[in-house]
Amino acid sequence: MKKFVIISAVLLLLAAGAFGFALYRYMQVNDMFSAKEPEATEAVAEKADEKSKATEAKTAKTDTNTSAESTNVFAANLDKASTYAADLSTEEMVGQLLLGVCADTTTASSEINKYSLAGFLFESAGFQAMSKEEISGVMQGASAQAKIKPILAAQEEGGTYTTFSDLPAFSEYDFNSPRTEFDAGGLQAVEKAEEEKTTMLKSIGINLNLAPSLDLASSSDQIMYSRSISDDADTVSAYAEYVAKFNQAKGVSAALKHFPGYGTVPDSADTGVGAVTDERDAETIRTKDYAPFKKGVAAGAHVVMVSNVVVKNIDSAHTAALSPTIHTELRGTVGFTGVIMTDELDNADYSAYAEGKKPVVQAVLAGNDLILVRDYATAYSDILAAVKAGTINESQIKEACTRVLAFKYTAGIMK
Repeated sequence: MKKFVIISAVLLLLAAGAFGFALYRYMQVNDMFSAKEPEATEAVAEKADEKSKATEAKTAKTDTNTSAESTNVFAANLDKASTYAADLSTEEMVGQLLLGVCADTTTASSEINKYSLAGFLFESAGFQAMSKEEISGVMQGASAQAKIKPILAAQEEGGTYTTFSDLPAFSEYDFNSPRTEFDAGGLQAVEKAEEEKTTMLKSIGINLNLAPSLDLASSSDQIMYSRSISDDADTVSAYAEYVAKFNQAKGVSAALKHFPGYGTVPDSADTGVGAVTDERDAETIRTKDYAPFKKGVAAGAHVVMVSNVVVKNIDSAHTAALSPTIHTELRGTVGFTGVIMTDELDNADYSAYAEGKKPVVQAVLAGNDLILVRDYATAYSDILAAVKAGTINESQIKEACTRVLAFKYTAGIMK
């Protein structure tokens, strides 16, 4: 019995020792894994964070692309326009950058085809003895016979700046200047006049009106006083929004002008003999004068016309139409994705602002898509020569041409 007790005690001691050793080893192993666990967890977390950031970056890029596409006024037709442009020759693409001033209505269709012009701006002198039906026939003929369907433009502002409303054929219309309409009946009167102008222009086949003037003029001694409606940016912004939405829904595109605005340029300034200068500070122009253009652009305006004014405190070396800086601000600050066009570029000598080049060549390099000229034959030759010489990259010509074509598809000019 005594021997049994001794053996049992020994066995218990051995068992306790084995258990203790096993417990000790377990704790060592557990401590080892515990020490490594934070490091492993951090690595997993870092990897997960990297994956999350990559996903966010991809999403952000997608969102940016989607946003850019959704805000491009011609987004739905860019692919179609690009495909069409791909089949055009360099000569044809150059022609699509020119909006000529029509000197002879009887040769409009042949001249459009000869130079592949984007289209014509018509003036009242060519229609004095015509009936409505004859005027409409000129537009139909110019469009039907054109290889690339043309822009058929007018400048129907009212007052002294009209194309058709003062003709005998349209005696029922008598549009006052925008300022006169506004002073008599406020914004409602201006909008009513716009509706009548658009109806009239659409009835004869015009698809682009070089209006409205969004210049902010406050005094009758300022050059744009009668052609503007107010110097209040909010009022003119509402006007810009209305015109862009109403006119274009009726099939007559709007050209907001004259970016960035004539401001306080005096009426004594003669824009027909050279550039005039706006000496106001840049902040005033960007804060006040840009506002109506931003509103019209947000409303979907297809075209913005850039002025021949030198905006001294933004770019003193160029007129606005020839200024890369002004065009960058129109695209970036204002957010415009449509067609940028010049005001008439050969109504005066702007060579001093063209960096030693032909003004039409500098106009392309500055970022214009459409150049308004009377002597379109010379403009065509000058731009084509600059492309062949490498002064203008053909890719820029193609980009501008594509935008003009996208405008035509969006406006229903091309199907």
